[in-house]
Amino acid sequence: MPDNKTDSPDFSQYRENWITRDGRIVVLRSITAKDKSIEKELIDGLSSQSSRYRFFHVIKDASEEMVSKFCDIDYKNEVAIIAEYDSNDKQQNVGVVRLFIDSGSQTGEFAILVADSFQNSGLGTKFMQVLLEIAGKEGLKSIYGTVQSDNTRMLALMKEFGFNIGPVQDGEVKITRQL
Repeated sequence: MPDNKTDSPDFSQYRENWITRDGRIVVLRSITAKDKSIEKELIDGLSSQSSRYRFFHVIKDASEEMVSKFCDIDYKNEVAIIAEYDSNDKQQNVGVVRLFIDSGSQTGEFAILVADSFQNSGLGTKFMQVLLEIAGKEGLKSIYGTVQSDNTRMLALMKEFGFNIGPVQDGEVKITRQL
């Protein structure tokens, strides 16, 4: 297991084929700067509820700056894995899991987003498995996230994965897991 950032694995080349519960094939892979258009389509295509659950407010037209921030990442401090789906010869980003590594510590903050059309397909569960694998390989001791208190499906998933669910504060819940 790596004990410092220079020994960290290179997740910029991550790639895995995976099949959803309903038989759709997706490719889990590292996000790149070339994914800006499909990242924007994912964000812009979310329902109001899904957008609010992920971004804590509704986004209907993601800015170029926002999309660039999500796609132009430094894999030494952040990992982002998307789920790419080929529908009628058109690539779609149907979800993303992100891990932001807190510099100088052995902890990281994560976020998960699943397109409405792929919710309940097992993709959130798969993203959590990938996230825990990556966090372990990065040598992290804990991970955490923030969830809207009414996002019951995400909170249930976090309980399944052994997260501690903090108290509700201002409609948000901090979730943590020791690794």
